[in-house]
Formats: sequence, C-alpha cells, structure tokens
Amino acid sequence: MKVIRSFLTLLLLLGLISITPYSSTVAEEDTEQVAEDEEEEIEIYSGVITAKSCAEKAQETGEFEILANCPPIEAAKSGYVIYDVTENEFYVPKLGRIYLFELDEGFGGSIDVTGIIVGQTKDGIPIIDPEEYEITPKPKPGFFKGCL
Repeated sequence: MKVIRSFLTLLLLLGLISITPYSSTVAEEDTEQVAEDEEEEIEIYSGVITAKSCAEKAQETGEFEILANCPPIEAAKSGYVIYDVTENEFYVPKLGRIYLFELDEGFGGSIDVTGIIVGQTKDGIPIIDPEEYEITPKPKPGFFKGCL
C-alpha cells in the first residue's frame, strides 16, 4: 500500500495527473433551474475554455489576451467557463456529458459546443448542458518551431 501511495504522490508531483477540486461554479446545487419551455439552445464556435476569474476580467476590460495568458490554477480556484468571444459572454459547463479532465486538458484551447441553457449560477452566469462538443487543445510551446 505504501508503494502505491508513493507512486501516486510521485505522479502528482511530476504533474502527470492532476487533482482539481470540484468547483462550486459547476456544482448543480448552486443552480437555479429553468423551466423546460424556457430552455434555450445555444451554439458556440471557437469558444475558449478558461477560468471564471479570467473571463470576468476579459469581459470587463475587453482585452482577450487575458484568456490566452490565464494560468490553469485560476480554474481550480474560480471554476471553468466557456467564453464566447464573439458575444462577449461566458457560460458554466454542466458536468455529465463533458468531464472535468476534458476541461483540464483543453484549458486555454477552443471548444465548439451545441447545448441547452439549463439554469444559472447564484452569480447569474448561464449554465450550458453540452449536447455536442469538440475540444481543440491549446498548442504546446514550440509547436510551430521549424515551420518557417
């Protein structure tokens, strides 16, 4: 048992696995439900997977570079959101069809998503239940090296 615990600790320290606390911005108990006749279908193309705190700053200032430079630790603190740059709005993804590890891996990348607004958080942020989605992760540093 000590060997397994030591191995998991080593993987955690090396960053090969991540343990992200379940953020209250994705928790279902913090939502206000929407009546079925009020459900709104929404499509987001090239939305950015980012942290709520970074999305709020980008929305206030209009500086979208904040989204590209947002550290993943911010998502652990404030929660994940999908930022629609064209509409200057962001949405909290409802977990179920989309998983937390997918949001972790796609952090800073883009997402195309079709879903239904199923409620809102206590802060008034709409919650999207994704029906279909495709995540394109952020390219690793040095990805374009040697292309020119």
